[in-house]
Amino acid sequence: MQKVFLTILCLWALGAGAVGVKSGSAMTLVDSCGFFPQLSLDGQWLLYSPTDAKSLMLKNLSTGQVTTVANTGYPGFDAIFGADGKVYYITQQRKGNGLVYRTGHCYNPSTGKSQVVLKPQHGRVEALQAATGVVVNGERQYYRSNDGVGAYVYTRGSLLYLVDEYGATRTMEPVKGSNGYLWAKLSPDGTKVLFEAAAKGLYVCDLDGRLVADLGQYLMPCWYNNDYIVAMSNAGNTRTNGSCIWLLSVDGRTCKPISSNNERAVQPMVAGNKVVYTIQYSGEVRQVELDIPAAMWQTVALGKGKTEKVKNPASKKDVPRVFINPGHGGHDSDDRHVPTWVIGAQDTLHYYESNSNLTKGLALEEILTNKGYEVALSRRTNTTEDDLDLFEIVSLAANSGADIFFSIHSNATGIVKRINFPLALYRGWDYKPVVEGSLKLSEAVMKYAAQNELAVWTHKERSRGDWSFYPEWGYQVGLGVLRYNKLPGMLSEGSFHDYLPERERLLNDSYCWLEAWNQSLGIDEYFGRSKQFKNGVIAGTVRWTDLFREDEDGRLFDADRQRTVNGALLRLYNERGALNRIFRTDDLDNGVFVFTNLPPQKYKLELLYGAEDNLYTTVKVNVKKNKTSYKNLTLKKDQKPKKK
Repeated sequence: MQKVFLTILCLWALGAGAVGVKSGSAMTLVDSCGFFPQLSLDGQWLLYSPTDAKSLMLKNLSTGQVTTVANTGYPGFDAIFGADGKVYYITQQRKGNGLVYRTGHCYNPSTGKSQVVLKPQHGRVEALQAATGVVVNGERQYYRSNDGVGAYVYTRGSLLYLVDEYGATRTMEPVKGSNGYLWAKLSPDGTKVLFEAAAKGLYVCDLDGRLVADLGQYLMPCWYNNDYIVAMSNAGNTRTNGSCIWLLSVDGRTCKPISSNNERAVQPMVAGNKVVYTIQYSGEVRQVELDIPAAMWQTVALGKGKTEKVKNPASKKDVPRVFINPGHGGHDSDDRHVPTWVIGAQDTLHYYESNSNLTKGLALEEILTNKGYEVALSRRTNTTEDDLDLFEIVSLAANSGADIFFSIHSNATGIVKRINFPLALYRGWDYKPVVEGSLKLSEAVMKYAAQNELAVWTHKERSRGDWSFYPEWGYQVGLGVLRYNKLPGMLSEGSFHDYLPERERLLNDSYCWLEAWNQSLGIDEYFGRSKQFKNGVIAGTVRWTDLFREDEDGRLFDADRQRTVNGALLRLYNERGALNRIFRTDDLDNGVFVFTNLPPQKYKLELLYGAEDNLYTTVKVNVKKNKTSYKNLTLKKDQKPKKK
């Protein structure tokens, strides 16, 4: 059957029969720190979390009484109300091996008590609304709140999973090329699926995966009824401006804001004809009512019938999972672009941070996968569509069931003063991360980053809390990509790309690979796996000892004052004397060479140069297990070659 697409038509001034917010219905439910609000289906209770997700709060909207549902295991952000009026939420615990295990809970507001409904398991665990109940869905087990919960949908990567009322599962991929699917929900009548495809937009498909609507760039969608959807702006994409909550119709005829643009409204949720949302930085929760009929959701009370814990066969042994976010995407306004004149190439080359971030991210994925990790990425290409909204990135990380979140960037001073050092940022204050494990991860990665002897570091490596590092942004604002992330995580500013010699190194893919390799060593240490891997790496640079760069106002340091050797040939021989690899330095003025995946042993490294590739230097290098052996080499202008 031919796919049908409905194009959005924004009707800013609707005539007779217009839909929108009821006059005078807007009200404040929580003054501050009320993120990811959730209304009970009867509109009497409100769930919300502080920005650190360390607690889950429940407010009785009739009495104003606030109760703490849970305050251990980061229970915030993921909780939902069931049709039975109970709260279903997930907690997480990081084990000594660095793996994160997640547990499903049910809280009864009438008794004030919680119970475990799904025992801890590694990987993704989430609470899902089904047609007539709740499913706490894990990768190995799941829990059903009552017999016959009906159909439901969930996402894993770029696939939609539709589970029918008999428990049979159908896999669908309605949108090709997406970075992942998010926020999938069945329509109230159970005939359509609403979902967001990261980097693509908001869609509706039928139960066979055929698209019936393309609604544009929106996030965190909710069904209002079978014909209308409530969603938030995709502020990270230039095609949708501002932060606003929108009312959209499936037929494409209505596209109407239901919050004012100056509110910076995010995180919408629907119950009946009420919509709640959060003001982005303050955490104030507001509620409005719409003047169109709400969905007639089918509900059932939790009776004495049995509940189910169904064991699913585990496809893999528990291994560490890493979610990688190569920062930025596309050569857009938020990408850092620096035109660079390269003497060796005799041309101006254009450095974009998004390019080197992606090169590092893909390299880190390959390295970790070869080491037995499970890895997911927020992007694999470098287009405007890949510049994901921060909510998309955080949600993709959560949906991957990862144990750590790792965002890859490089830094810049933005001023004439030039510096260069590795910097890790984690959510929270210095030495007081919001999520336990983040400081340990940051310090491990920075330790190996600082050991890179190809770079010239002007300062010692640093691990900082983003609240402490960016006080001018406001109290506890920090980095957006870490803001709603419950995973142990960090953002790596691997070096400063506005320091010219470092930028020239970042133009070299092998140098980016080396940074990723050093990051993997820190990740190995974090998970206690450093001794499990055999092979090592040899890396270095080739510089002239007596040919210098221009001083550039004192902004060159130590060995970076020496010019690098373009076109040098490196030959590597194993301990039996057999030629193992060759590497030729590029013409981008960095002199970088890297030999990867080397069995531990003693090697002989030869440096050759000139039109005839004459031999100039021979050195010995000892490669150790899962380590980097550095060997920086030099040439003199009048140096005479050796006999081969």
